[in-house]
Amino acid sequence: MSRFTFERYWENTEPEWERGDVPWIVRILVRWGIIALGFLAAEAVVNWLWDPPDRLVIDGWQSLAAASGIFLAVRSVLRPVLMFLTCPLQIITLGLFVFVINALILLFTEEVCGWFDVNFAIDGFFPAFVAALVISAVSFALDRIVRRNMFGPKWR
Repeated sequence: MSRFTFERYWENTEPEWERGDVPWIVRILVRWGIIALGFLAAEAVVNWLWDPPDRLVIDGWQSLAAASGIFLAVRSVLRPVLMFLTCPLQIITLGLFVFVINALILLFTEEVCGWFDVNFAIDGFFPAFVAALVISAVSFALDRIVRRNMFGPKWR
């Protein structure tokens, strides 16, 4: 693979909204919207899976906006630290421990939402784990839709 091919591949797979010509506030708002949709999907899936249906509660759109914003801030600070500290576990589990880290970040988000009186609640670790899986899946899927070309580079 030549250097030219690699650079061309890199240009074709970079999302349009992460380039320098899109303002940073737009990039943050797009990420915030994707995470908010992930929270909605996680609430539906978690409450559908468990018998008492109030395992994950987001009370209103204000709580949704605040909880997703707090989640973005908490994840941007805690995730790199936790990924570094759990590096041996990441290697042993072939990277699957990242889902546990995402669940722990979601539980910490619930705690921070409690500090600011945001109506966001998760009842235990396993609902948080499933919610983290759903948020990751929705984020991955919507990130691919936002990309310029969803399934890789289009060679000319």
